[in-house]
Amino acid sequence: MQIFRVSPDHVVSARYLDNRRLSKQVLVLYQILRVNLSLVGVLDTNTRYQHHPIVKHVYNGGNPYITDTYRLLEAYDLEHQRRGGKRSPAFREDLESLKQLIRGHLNDDLWRYDPLPPLYVFGEDRVYGDAAYDLYVTLLHDKWRADTIAPRCGTGLKT
Repeated sequence: MQIFRVSPDHVVSARYLDNRRLSKQVLVLYQILRVNLSLVGVLDTNTRYQHHPIVKHVYNGGNPYITDTYRLLEAYDLEHQRRGGKRSPAFREDLESLKQLIRGHLNDDLWRYDPLPPLYVFGEDRVYGDAAYDLYVTLLHDKWRADTIAPRCGTGLKT
């Protein structure tokens, strides 16, 4: 589980990803947010990923970066849709419910409103700070070279 971010700008990060990874990032971010919302007590869901480094990073010792992580999810999802990506109606409803749940607790002082700090996680490697962005660029390039199916970006763009 990773959050591929190549820039502090969520739209730039979303547009950098290939279609397959972009689609998966929407699901990963959805899972990360659900676990974190459960850990702060506003959602009853499985928390088996709570010890994963990226989940713990978003959780931030009990003061999670929910709003910015949600903004990242939105940027990735919008880019996925812009490229012609599809989601089931049930998942669309799940995303809307997540949005409403977060909005419903904005004034409850349950999480941070600051930007999610960058973190590079790969294997045992952990790098905090702006260097994480460049490391994800390198990692993505390595993954694209190793892909057996050529990565596609931006096919069927909707403007």
